[in-house]
Parts: sequence; structure tokens; C-alpha cells
Amino acid sequence: MSAIDLEFNEIQGNILGGFNTNVEVLIGLTADRSRTSDAARWLVDLAPDVTSVADVQEQRNAIKPLARGGRQLPITWLCVSVGSEYLGILREDLFVRDEAFMGGFRKRAPTALGDRTDPNSWVVGSTGAPLDVFLIVASNDEPAAQQWADQLIASAAAKGLRPTYRETARRIDDLEHFGFRDGISQPAVRGFDAKGDVGPGYFVFGYERDPGDGGYTPSGDPSNFLRNGSFLVFRRLSQDVRAFRDFCASKAASLVGDWPGLTGQHLEALLVGRWPSGALASSSIFSDPGRQPNENAFNFLDDMAGRNCPLGAHIRKVNPRDGPRDEVNVPRLLRRGIPFGPVVEEKPGADRGLAFISFQTSIKDQLEFLTGKWMNSRLRPGPDAGHDLLVGRSTTTRSLRISGPQGPVQVSDDGLQWIVPTGGGYLFAPGRSALRRMLDPLPAGVSWRLQKAVSLAVNGLFEMLAIER
Repeated sequence: MSAIDLEFNEIQGNILGGFNTNVEVLIGLTADRSRTSDAARWLVDLAPDVTSVADVQEQRNAIKPLARGGRQLPITWLCVSVGSEYLGILREDLFVRDEAFMGGFRKRAPTALGDRTDPNSWVVGSTGAPLDVFLIVASNDEPAAQQWADQLIASAAAKGLRPTYRETARRIDDLEHFGFRDGISQPAVRGFDAKGDVGPGYFVFGYERDPGDGGYTPSGDPSNFLRNGSFLVFRRLSQDVRAFRDFCASKAASLVGDWPGLTGQHLEALLVGRWPSGALASSSIFSDPGRQPNENAFNFLDDMAGRNCPLGAHIRKVNPRDGPRDEVNVPRLLRRGIPFGPVVEEKPGADRGLAFISFQTSIKDQLEFLTGKWMNSRLRPGPDAGHDLLVGRSTTTRSLRISGPQGPVQVSDDGLQWIVPTGGGYLFAPGRSALRRMLDPLPAGVSWRLQKAVSLAVNGLFEMLAIER
């Protein structure tokens, strides 16, 4: 088998295929540490029910909503992942040399992600209720999804895995709560997508990142447990829609002397980098032009100074493209997020936001790199870029430079945030065979134990030397 021959029956379907269903029930389980073998047996028994890439490919058309009046059998999919700390308990022989994964979400959030919220107050993955197992139950039929979620929670509780988080997320067409199209730009994976140009090893362990490299799996896996798996990052991000819209409207009004005609909607688009339709935002385009052909086929070689789309716009932070100091070879993420909560027009005061979910084979070099070195930095993709006012975090006031018709204007966040992290986790979504092997005996010998001790010591040193961004 060559490195590019992906084992679609083994890889979980939400990784490469993406569920993209209208309803997803998110479930967080916290383990009774005295019943580890019971929990491992539950995961082993769950393996046949986990949805593979092959399943998604086969059932994709059947799960799409039918035209009005059509009838359709419910189809329900499942994604299973295990938290970094708990995985080390279930599989003592596994010590992944990714300091982010080994360090864990709660430890890494303040420094690597700029998330200084109190973990005791998190909705999911809090200090007292770690996210040991994370389930995604996805379907075209909400009652079917809820029924299976009930069954999974009951069977897990019988094995010492108590439910500490449950939330139903629902798609709003293809929008997020601020009203912008989401998920437009995804990397095309070689060996899966028709025109894939990004190595699958950036998203699934055991496959090539660059042609001929033999396949990527970090050392510290004597049982070859990682193959066909991926790191899953889950972040629950609450969105204050009214505050964001009010801020942009107020700020646009305050800039009327420097930018006649600037509207709150135009400023929103410039902060995001796209109009709600997904069209590229520009200082010189004053209203949404609607969906465009080849909407993702653009770079910034003709906008090196950010005169059209601001250098600090969200899309230039999280998806670097050709432009000034851009690093176009930055490893990408496969994003599988979905909104939670009702739209603001239905229940203005309700909790709402984005269940951010991404897959990658290095949390440190992919998710944390893009977050810490780009999204939370005022210096990328250029020295005058400014902050990502939409999602970026900072210990100081965030500001963004935008080129207006009468010269540049500076937009400060006035100390406000419109997106607040409310928990999450760093997890591993194993291949189906790995789930079946959860109870396999540990490898013989002591060499892996010595390597693990050294790896943990090195990771601990990195944590001690971590500098807050």
C-alpha cells in the first residue's frame, strides 16, 4: 500500500468527509478513574457504530434533505474522540510528541490560545468535569439524533462515564450567528478531494505530508495506535451578536468625518474580510455584491498593503494567502464547526455561538500556530496589520488599521469582546481499528516507558518556560 492510499473504512467520517448535517448533538463525558477498564470496553464495543469516511461517501446523497413533501429514512452518524489526559490513562504506552496535546487544553489555553477565561466557569471541559470522551451524533433527523444520544449516554453511564455536557447544534443554512457564510475555504486533501494539493498527513496520522516522505506519525507510538486517527480540537465560542453589530454601527458613525458613507454592515465585512455572501470585502465596495463564481480563487498579490481588504481582517489571519510576509505553506486545518443556540431574531437573550471543531495531526504547529502567531498577533501578515478584532485575543486594547477613501483609519475595540471562549478540549479521534484495540495488552519491554518519561519531562519543561503572548 502506498502512503496516499487512504483507508476510508478506518478513518472517521467527520475528519475527511465532514458530516455537514443539519443537526449535531454534542456530548461530553467525564470518566470515573476507578473504572478505566469498563470505559475501555465501552469504547471497544462502540467501534462498529463509528461512522467512517466510506460511510459518509456512500450515504452523503441519502442524508441530504429532500424537497418539500419528500420522504426520507433517518440516517445518523457518529464521531468519537478521547481527551488527551484520559487517553494517557487508557493507553499508557501512547505518548505523542506534540507538546500541545500532551499538555492538554486547560493548561495551554491561557498562553497558546490567549484564552484567560476561568476554567472553573467553562460550560464544557471545566476543571471539575474534564472532557474525557467527546461524541458527535449527527443526523438529517433531530428526533433520531436525540434518541441515539440518549442511548449512548445511558450505556456510557453504566460504564462509569457520566454526562457533563450536552448541546444540540443546528445549521443556519451555511451561516454563523453574525450572519456570514462559514466554511467556504477548506484545504483540498490529496488522495481524497478531486484536486487535492495538501498532504493527508497534515490531517490523518500514517500518511504523507509531502510526496515521498513515508507517512507522518510522531514517535512514541509503539503499538501503531495513531494510524488513521487525528487530533480533534473543540472550542465552544459564545457570540454576542447584538454587541458586535451595535459596535460596528457606532464605530462607523464615529468615523463619518474620515469616511463619508461608511455603514456598520460595511465595517462588519471589513473586519471579517468577506461580505455575508462570502464575497471578498474591499474598502471600495460599499455593499454586498452577492455570491461570486470562483469565490475562493483569489490572493492578495495585488493588495500588498491592505488598501482593499485590511491586513488584519479575519480571513487574512486564519487563512494566509499570497501577500506581504504571508506564509502560504502554513499547515491548514479541516474545520467542522457548527452553530449552537437560536438565531438572535428568535431569542435575543439566549446563549449562542459556534462549536468550533478542527482536525489536524499537530495541534501545536497547526491550530496553536495559526491562533498564536497569526490570529492573536498584531504583526501578521505585516507590521501594520493590527489585531483580528473578530476572534483575536490580546492583553491590550486591540486595534485594526483600515484604508479609507481619505486615508487610513484606526479602529479600536474599546476593550470589548464579541466572542467569549466557554471551554473545550484537545482530543484524539482514533481509527476504527484503534478503538477495537483499546483493551490490547501493553507492549513488552521497558524502552517505551523510558522514552515516555523523557518525553513527559521535556513537555513539562516547555510548560514551565512558556511565555504568555
